[in-house]
Amino acid sequence: MVNAGHAFKGTRIGSGSSTQASGRHLDAERRQSAAERTVVSYWCLDGHETRPTFAKLSDAEIPEVWECGRCGRPAGRSPGVELNIDGDEPFKSHLQYVKERRTEAEAARVLEEALAQVRQRHSV
Repeated sequence: MVNAGHAFKGTRIGSGSSTQASGRHLDAERRQSAAERTVVSYWCLDGHETRPTFAKLSDAEIPEVWECGRCGRPAGRSPGVELNIDGDEPFKSHLQYVKERRTEAEAARVLEEALAQVRQRHSV
């Protein structure tokens, strides 16, 4: 049965250009309240590009170093440039920090427990 008399058929609530009593468009009001953003590119030595989004910042406020989203190594704002990271301790990935906290046996036990939980959820 076709129901051609409904104007909202196939639309989501809030997706259209509804108007308030004053006549302003809600979509335009949402756009005005959204904060301006800055997308910055960072490259690690392996050539991976990471592009985090920040609130609108001046160049002085944007971090010079960011963690690579693929390999976890430090990434700078210029491709192919090796970074001099301040501090006594060399760069460590998240995995290296985890390995400092757990032995291989503990890691195997935690992994087995997690896999058992996943298997239990999928068998039900």
